[in-house]
Amino acid sequence: MPTTFDSVVAVLQDTFYVDTGQAGPDTTFEDLDLDSLALVELALVVEERLGVQLDGFTTQSTLGEATTAIDAALEAAEGARPERLATPTAGS
Repeated sequence: MPTTFDSVVAVLQDTFYVDTGQAGPDTTFEDLDLDSLALVELALVVEERLGVQLDGFTTQSTLGEATTAIDAALEAAEGARPERLATPTAGS
């Protein structure tokens, strides 16, 4: 199963034709020649593919920061799912 970082790099490669050899956790979006308009498009593609919103990033943000934010959003979405109703125990 690909990591979140791998998924983001795949989006960058598929959508913006970024050379995957350039992409590391400390690489900024600016390093990849992505401007603010490209970040909006990236956010839309990430939301479509991964089901979470990617916002609040600038061209100075790193791929590592984006990956961390996506992982946190995925965990929050997972935690927001309704849990099973607990079976009452004796005495409650």
